[in-house]
Amino acid sequence: MREKAEITFEVEETFVLKQGGKLIYDLCPRCGQTVGMISPELLAKFEGTSEREIFRLLEAGLIHFIEVERVLVCLGCYQRGLIGDGTGMVTGAA
Repeated sequence: MREKAEITFEVEETFVLKQGGKLIYDLCPRCGQTVGMISPELLAKFEGTSEREIFRLLEAGLIHFIEVERVLVCLGCYQRGLIGDGTGMVTGAA
């Protein structure tokens, strides 16, 4: 006589993100406002996309960035792009 055993595993993930600095607030020439700027890596993690996709948006000029010690993305431009077309992707000028 065979016995069956069922084993269930629960998996929980925790992300610890360490950014080389703090959230930086700077004037974005495109937004015309003082906005938060974060690294493309951190933005990609929060948005569930790839860092490369964030860089594609930067290279296409769809979102603004600054370079201090590293590249920092304008959250204002990124968010305006998301709101702008309603698709969840930055597709046009912010």
